[in-house]
Amino acid sequence: MRALIVKTSSLGDVLHTFGVVEYLKKQGVERIGWAVERKAAPLVRAHPNVDTVIEIESPSLRSLFPRPSFVREFFRQRREIKKESWDLLFDLQANCKSALISFLARANTKIGYGKARVAEWPNILASNYRLTPPEGLSVRSEYLWFAQEYFHDQTPFSPSPVELVCTKDQEEDVAAEFARWPERSPVWIIAPGSYWRSKTCRFETLLGFLKRSQERFSPYYIFAAGTTEELSLAGKLAEKFSQGSHVLFRPDLVVLQHIISRAQAVVSMDSLVLHLAATTKTPTFGLFGPSSAKRYGPEGASHGFYQGGCPRHSVFTRRCSHLRTCERSSCLYTADPEAIFGALSSWYEGR
Repeated sequence: MRALIVKTSSLGDVLHTFGVVEYLKKQGVERIGWAVERKAAPLVRAHPNVDTVIEIESPSLRSLFPRPSFVREFFRQRREIKKESWDLLFDLQANCKSALISFLARANTKIGYGKARVAEWPNILASNYRLTPPEGLSVRSEYLWFAQEYFHDQTPFSPSPVELVCTKDQEEDVAAEFARWPERSPVWIIAPGSYWRSKTCRFETLLGFLKRSQERFSPYYIFAAGTTEELSLAGKLAEKFSQGSHVLFRPDLVVLQHIISRAQAVVSMDSLVLHLAATTKTPTFGLFGPSSAKRYGPEGASHGFYQGGCPRHSVFTRRCSHLRTCERSSCLYTADPEAIFGALSSWYEGR
């Protein structure tokens, strides 16, 4: 049996889908392919159980007035999509872009979302087996539900940690990072930034609960930064812990996953680092504001979180409807550092 996963973006959502790969292997699927955006392709290609990666470049698929280069790219992708045939196709993106990929793909059974839950309604035209997941599932559980429902399997399934495959250069980068680590202190990886301001804490809040954590647990901090703005924040924090920290800037994601797997803890905003850590056995503590930790956070007893309060008193099960427009952005920004430390210490001592 051969199966193609269509989950093109974002990086976090791609990571949420890793459990589906393991489950399909458990069901005896011999070959697994994945159609994914070019940006996320190296991450998927490093998965030990993904055999084929089809790289997608969105502009050439959705442009109404394509340039010649877009036309060439579209036909290149069309050839790649149609190169292999599949028994099953799981469209977990559920939008117009993934519908085009599903339509072009040569698959016997094309499994997608039903009309009630599809992200963009034209997507239903590309599937011939539609499923509507129940409300209240985490995003990881929802994707797994699709695969289990197709196989009529109600047996509880929890994905195992996965070790991404490193190149020789990546192995050298991992070894170089480990050489910087202290011999005795527990290592905590801290990811203080996020794309959305409403998903971040102010500097004083971060400093407050990190100081309390160092006093209580004596960790060595590695501040991970992916943008220049995050680098500035990480650098300011590292200055406050100059004898027990360093900054890791724009690490390769496969390298970062291996680094995370050796750490004692990851403390992160609702961000890529948190979702990458969820693919390892390392305990995590996530800080969530306008997104629900129950929906998007890592699952299991070793994972904890702090959920910020909404100044508008909005109630949501997935994301706050004001995520992109809120002028206050204070659900985490004005959070009490003592409250965060209280939740973090309870998690760390009880993990």
